Amino acid sequence: MADPQSPKTAVEKPAKRSAKGAEALSGLVRKSLSETLRAKGFADSAIHDHWTEIAGAALAPWSEPVSLRWPQRPPGADPARLREGAVLTIKVEGAFALDMQHMAPQLIERVNRFIGWRCVAKLALKQGPVRKDAPAKPRARPVLTAEASRRLDDMLEPVEAGRLKEALQRLGVAVLGKR
Repeated sequence: MADPQSPKTAVEKPAKRSAKGAEALSGLVRKSLSETLRAKGFADSAIHDHWTEIAGAALAPWSEPVSLRWPQRPPGADPARLREGAVLTIKVEGAFALDMQHMAPQLIERVNRFIGWRCVAKLALKQGPVRKDAPAKPRARPVLTAEASRRLDDMLEPVEAGRLKEALQRLGVAVLGKR
């Protein structure tokens, strides 16, 4: 029987293939990340992928899971008898380290509840800059050429003035406009 605490017991999901034989991008990314995550002690990317849900909206932007380390086991020890949990290392922006320290028991509970068993026993906090997603750039508003504007006006002429015509006007600008 496999050790339930071993990070290598996770079953990798095979990449889905389309009828034409192309693999889903999510499957390819999962394959490429699995070795890196295993080196950090994670069985899969679930904690990373769902960190906002686990840590909550207040702490997630200022923290990220770094590694999951299991205690050393003596050679020949029965895995069923050892019940020590792992240490989850979290990188935290300096100003939020104290908040994270106070929230440690709740965060451990949230991670364990998410995983489905008592996996994490302790948190180790590491201060440093946290990787943040680049803010989305605002999309340029489409601009209609004079000819496209006349075409749109001709198409919308039969529609009565009102909210429907305004919505169709916005849709037409989005479809016919150049960015």
